Amino acid sequence: MATIDLPSKVDNIKHKVNKIMIMHQKVKDDMFKLEAEKDHLIKTLKERKTTIENLEEKNKRIKLAKSLSEDNESSLDVKLRINELVREIDKCIAYLNR
Repeated sequence: MATIDLPSKVDNIKHKVNKIMIMHQKVKDDMFKLEAEKDHLIKTLKERKTTIENLEEKNKRIKLAKSLSEDNESSLDVKLRINELVREIDKCIAYLNR
């Protein structure tokens, strides 16, 4: 009776090994797909970080330009005052050269 069960046990083992091999291949394929997806996500993340950095820099420039344009009258006053000081310095230099 043990000899009759032996071929069926061998067939059962072969079937289980084949099933394990199929499962192993499926897991291997899934792993490759996940690695590719991970690489794609890392690349996308780097691109987004670069975009965020560029937008933050642009935002800083816009804020600076806006602050300068809001103070347009005061900057005009500052320019006039600087011109006045330059003229006074020129007068002093002219007096020293006499």
